[in-house]
Amino acid sequence: MNKTYEWLFDSYAEPKLKDIEEGHIEVLQEMAECLSLSKKERLRLQDMVSNMRLQWGTEAFALGVRFGLRLTAPQGKSRDCTWLRHYLPE
Repeated sequence: MNKTYEWLFDSYAEPKLKDIEEGHIEVLQEMAECLSLSKKERLRLQDMVSNMRLQWGTEAFALGVRFGLRLTAPQGKSRDCTWLRHYLPE
């Protein structure tokens, strides 16, 4: 992933995902108890769900960044990309 995207993900998306995760852990624990899982199996289940959430969150974030870039890209015949440097000092 691009360094800028990594920073955005680490600074913006990941904290939001952690907030969401806290509520999901309780639900996951209740489900594990209903399934009569051992402590080791519960831990495996939690690790698997956390890993999937991180992967899906990263994918969703990357897709959102790409979509946002496409929305803000200039439209029309000009494709020289000089507009990308408008924020750089002269």
